Amino acid sequence: MNIGVLGTGQISSSLVRGFCTDTAGKDLHFYVSPRNREKAAALAAAFPEQVTVCETNQQVVDQSEWVLLALLPPQAEEILRPLRFRQEQNIITLISDHGLKEIVSWTGPVRKAIRMVPLPFAELHMGPIVYCPKDTEVEQLFAPLGQVLALDGEEKLNTVLTMTALMSPFYLLIHKTVEWGKDHGLSDRTALDYMSSFFEALSAMAQRAPDSEAVRMLCCDTTKGGLNESAYQWIESGGGYTFWLQAMDQVWDRLNKTE
Repeated sequence: MNIGVLGTGQISSSLVRGFCTDTAGKDLHFYVSPRNREKAAALAAAFPEQVTVCETNQQVVDQSEWVLLALLPPQAEEILRPLRFRQEQNIITLISDHGLKEIVSWTGPVRKAIRMVPLPFAELHMGPIVYCPKDTEVEQLFAPLGQVLALDGEEKLNTVLTMTALMSPFYLLIHKTVEWGKDHGLSDRTALDYMSSFFEALSAMAQRAPDSEAVRMLCCDTTKGGLNESAYQWIESGGGYTFWLQAMDQVWDRLNKTE
């Protein structure tokens, strides 16, 4: 199967690497766009038998049965409108700020149009990959890259996309706590190993919980007057959790203003 990639950024590069490092992806060939030549060249160098860097975006479309649209939102319409897509082609859009109806108005009629939210850790064959509408071919194709979840509508996908925006704040939280550990005597490696393992274990505990109330109880079930209670109360009294929710609100507003 030939898969085109319009826009060779972090997410699309992670998808290609995930496919090319899994035995199920050995029969896939990727035609990637020339934009971001450094990333495109790195993919071709890593997987010379499976990745071809095209000279033009139209060449990507012409060579492919499925086309991943991984363009920056402000540039998407300008790039997509001049391209000639075939009615028997399938497109998967990763473009955050534009819904399927708008995307298809730019590409013209296609066989299947899918909207998807993959994440960089698909390269490691882990984590969620949400999309809509539900499609058996899509689930089979992306199954090696993580947990594929179909949602019934773009509004729900926008909700997940909003929650996904916490990825950068989460990484910065790890960085800040590691820097604090270094300021208090730990080496960079020790602090990073500890905090990444710590958060991984916390996530595993939350994933095993039957519902969100059980997760809340994990917070509440701490020693009275203990260290965890002290830290939680300090953050809560300062409105720390409110800032996270407000950040999600502004992302949600941005996404839904474009629908």
